[in-house]
Parts: sequence; structure tokens; C-alpha cells
Amino acid sequence: MPAIFNHLKEWQNELNICIRCGYCYEHCHIYKLTNWESDTPRGKLVLIHALLNGELEPSNEIAEKVFECFYCKKCSDNCSAKVSVTDIFTAARQDLVEAGFDADGVTARIDEDFCSRCRLCISVCKTEALSWDAENKKVVRDKIKCQGCGTCVATCPSGIIVQNEGYAVSRKELKERVKKINSRFLVFCCNWEIYPGLRLSRSETAQPDTHTVIVNMCSGRVEPELILEAFNRGIDGVMIACCPPDECEHNGNYKMMRRVAFLKNLLPELGIDAQRLRVDYFKAKEGVKLKKAIDKFVEDISAIHQSAG
Repeated sequence: MPAIFNHLKEWQNELNICIRCGYCYEHCHIYKLTNWESDTPRGKLVLIHALLNGELEPSNEIAEKVFECFYCKKCSDNCSAKVSVTDIFTAARQDLVEAGFDADGVTARIDEDFCSRCRLCISVCKTEALSWDAENKKVVRDKIKCQGCGTCVATCPSGIIVQNEGYAVSRKELKERVKKINSRFLVFCCNWEIYPGLRLSRSETAQPDTHTVIVNMCSGRVEPELILEAFNRGIDGVMIACCPPDECEHNGNYKMMRRVAFLKNLLPELGIDAQRLRVDYFKAKEGVKLKKAIDKFVEDISAIHQSAG
């Protein structure tokens, strides 16, 4: 067995347990974007199994596939064989990095030449993927630990932390999606817990023309600029659906609380009613509750417009 797979070989038995059923497809953000089998959790496990057994040669292309995961863990939660899918991905990341493959996938990257060394990104990274190198006076990224939540991207005051385009999470892609919205209301939903419940309640596909849902990997990824862009485009109201306190995998809900508090003070200065921005909290599988909350938000803001008119 090749020496570069020292971490992966510990997962050989679990790789053999996978029955290729495909239940892991259901909530995979990457698969929803591409519809490629190799982008599904199952497809990646097949690739990793082939690497481990010498049926495939490791390559940077395969490494990129392994790093294309947001660690929402819905694949593991839905796995009928109880395979620890994301743990296997982490082991594969370790082996591939140690073998010299340079892949980024969905992980955040820092432009060191323009970094102001404020270290705010370190303070918001719950996975400890970012740390301070005191000797070289720079922020260091551990791409193996990075789960691509994007909270650091939204926090960086210099805007020099980025994610690759193509995954619907980069600053440019999110802004373009906001610009293309034709409905009156915008709802940001977290892919970790809230969005799956919304899909199961059929609210996403049956939503009225009044609101549009944009899926983000964490509520902490929603930048103030995105919200202001929405109001600038004439959207009547913006709602951010967060995980409840102490239940967010990335503590992004706390970051969003502070941003909303800041924006609610700023919006009146811009001639925008602060009530047009709302943040609310939902547990997993509370899609029906979220749907009702969206309807209530639309109703409340519509009433404000009518009374103002």
C-alpha cells in the first residue's frame, strides 16, 4: 500500500462498508451545482477507495474533488451504512497534502501581500483552520481543517480572503445572485440545518413569486454588503435564517447577530426602515416553521408599505 495513504488506511473497513446506495446525494450542495457523480459523497468515496487500493493514481484533479466539501455532514447523517464520510475526506486531505498535491476546493484562501494582519479572521474560525505565525508575522491557513463556511471571508475588512468561484459561495457569485433577484423579498438560508428542512417542506419549489431563497453555507457568510446591495436593488425586505444560539457549527449566528445590530442602526441613516431586515432562528427540520416565518415577514413588511403609502 502506498505510504502516502497512512491516514486513509485506517478507514479501509468503513470504505468497504459503503454499499453505494446514494442516500448521501440528497443535500449535497456540490452535487446540486454540478450533477456529476464524481461530485457526490458516494462518488468521492469510490475515488478514494480506488486510490487506496492502487486502482487510481493520485492527481491534483482528484485532490480538488476531495477538497470540494462543505462538511455539512448530511451525507453521514443520511448514510444507511453509517459510514463516517467526512472523516474519510479529512484523512484523504491529509494524505494528499502530505504527498504534495496543492488543491483548494472550497477552502478559503488569503492574499498575504494585502493582508493587514488584523487577525479578525482567526477570532471567527471555529475549526481553528487559521492561526497566527508570530515569527513570520502572518496568518497561516490549515486547508485540511477549513470547512469552507466563509465566515472569515465575510469578516475580513480588507476583502482579501476569498473562495474559488464555481461553488455559488464566492463574493462575486453571491452578489450576482442578489442582482438578478426579481422578487420583493430575499431570504438567506443556511445549508447546514435550515435549508434541508425548507426543501422537505416543499417551500423551495412551491415558493410564491414574492420571495427568493439564496442558500449559503453558514449565516456567518452573509456580508453586510450583500444585504445593502439587496436594498439598493429595491428589494422590500431581507430575512436571514440562522441556526439557534449554541447550535451553529461555525458560530456564524453570533456573527450575524452583531452584523444585524450594526445594520439596523445604519439603515435609518440611509432612509431604509430597519424593520425591513429581520433575523430569525430555526432548528433542523423546521422547514414548516421557516415557511410560516417567511410568510409573516412578507405580511408585516407589506403592511408597513401600505400604511406608509
